[in-house]
Amino acid sequence: MKRTLRTSILSTLLLLIFLVLSNSALAQSALDCQRCHQAEYAGSLRSPHSFTQADVASELSTDDVGKSPSQVVQDEDCVACHGPVAVALNGGMTESQVMGTFFTTSGGLFTSSTVAKDSLNWPNVNCVTCHNVPSDHFVSMPTLSMFNSQTAKYDSAQSSSVLCGQCHGSLHFPDTDHRIYDAWKMSKHGHGGQFDVAGELAANDTGRTPNEIVQDEDCIGCHAPTSVVINTSTGPSLITEGQALSNFFTTTGGKITSSTVPQDTIDYPNVACIACHDPHNPGKLSYFNSSTGQYQVMSSPDSLCAQCHGNLRFPGTDHISYNFLLGEGGTGVQSQVSMAGQPTCIDCHMHKSDADGLNSTMYEGHSWQVFVKEPDGSITASCTTCHTAMSAASSMAIVASWKSQFAQLDSTAEADVALADTFMTTHPNDTLKTAYLAEASQNMIVAEDDESGGVHNHGYSVALLNDAIAKSQFIVTGVKPRPSGVPLNFALLQNYPNPFNPSTTIRFDLKVTSKVTLDIFNVLGQKILERDYGNMSAGNYQRDLNLDQFASGVYFYTLRAVGTNGQTFQATKKMLLMK
Repeated sequence: MKRTLRTSILSTLLLLIFLVLSNSALAQSALDCQRCHQAEYAGSLRSPHSFTQADVASELSTDDVGKSPSQVVQDEDCVACHGPVAVALNGGMTESQVMGTFFTTSGGLFTSSTVAKDSLNWPNVNCVTCHNVPSDHFVSMPTLSMFNSQTAKYDSAQSSSVLCGQCHGSLHFPDTDHRIYDAWKMSKHGHGGQFDVAGELAANDTGRTPNEIVQDEDCIGCHAPTSVVINTSTGPSLITEGQALSNFFTTTGGKITSSTVPQDTIDYPNVACIACHDPHNPGKLSYFNSSTGQYQVMSSPDSLCAQCHGNLRFPGTDHISYNFLLGEGGTGVQSQVSMAGQPTCIDCHMHKSDADGLNSTMYEGHSWQVFVKEPDGSITASCTTCHTAMSAASSMAIVASWKSQFAQLDSTAEADVALADTFMTTHPNDTLKTAYLAEASQNMIVAEDDESGGVHNHGYSVALLNDAIAKSQFIVTGVKPRPSGVPLNFALLQNYPNPFNPSTTIRFDLKVTSKVTLDIFNVLGQKILERDYGNMSAGNYQRDLNLDQFASGVYFYTLRAVGTNGQTFQATKKMLLMK
């Protein structure tokens, strides 16, 4: 029973060995780990770590033609990450000798015909690449270590993420173009999470035990799921989520206080690499479930993100970005799917360009930023992948305008809902208004729980907040709320995309039924185009505009709306045509 439990625990993280070749010069232990760790071994055979030789051969035949093995190693040390333990073969070799042994050359130089050879003995990235296995294993446990092919010795790794960062980051090679670890460290996944949790515990959970907190809101499950695995003298061991919370946050008398702060910030894993990647098969997206201590293979990147940024693991969560993109959660407001269901989470938040030397390429999307600062100080944006006529600057302007509109509406909604709530304390028997208050509160909370500031599904955000405002105002004033989705004010929004070539979209809001015209002017103030849209009902609109017949330059568009109630609205904005 104890052995079965230990095997189950050990199978969760990369603290285990999945293959030790008994005839390897590096295997301090003569045990064949495959016999005990069959699942890890099977996963490793499907992992990208087990297919590194072909990748190296392909790069040599395309990027290193005419170079010798020693020149290649000096420029970019392939062996160090793609097959470091190869230096221990044949009685010991240099990295250059390894390159000449396992890849074909002509006259001592790589050619466009270079291919892999002796694949049977090529070690790939095997177990002893990442684990230093003592000769008295199982009495002593393996340690997490990176085999350094330059020194033929092990470098101890503080954590699994630091181990990954040796090759998938700049920890081993500062000038590498593989900077996933560096990007992760800059993101909220890689830093700051422990202090966020501590702040919430101190503010909202005073007087409660860690176990009570985990039952209500499982912080560990998303902020540091792999913290439930700890190292002991007999190997990794699985603890409860409540125990993990106690390990990393201070308590008094076993309870959270207003003075609770992080403790042991060195070992706190944040959202580690191995929270989303099974270390023995990292090419397969997997979510580490801290309640079971097991990996769950995900059907798509979106389903992985939605474990914590949606309600796929925690149905009652208030982090609902994934659901909000689908237009879910509101009451009495028509659902709106963001951009017809596209793009996905990673299309926007794992922005990768295809240009060498750009951060957006080297980070492989692991900064999770829509806007990425490149080495030259410029900004690139994921938006431009789909909206090719847009620039990063115009993308940022649109996002800023959406956030500004959301912030203004949200501030109004919070004030109006609070006022309505106060009003209802003296009118508790009004059934209709009680129902309206519940709907207004829910719609406001749903819009806020998206946590994007109105960007993920802007139209739905605006509709929810307008509904909350209208129903709250009805509760206090008795004035019948306008239909769901009808704007509270007239508005002319920035065209999208901008700059554009040659088409763009003009978006505007009508508070009441109005006669609408749109005029286009050049920089001299001359009207060059006019659109008469006639009478339009109150609502949110967009109209496409094509300026193919005009030259590149700055233009102005003016919307004029004359409402049936006599109210007039006029606004002008600038746009840029770039051919």
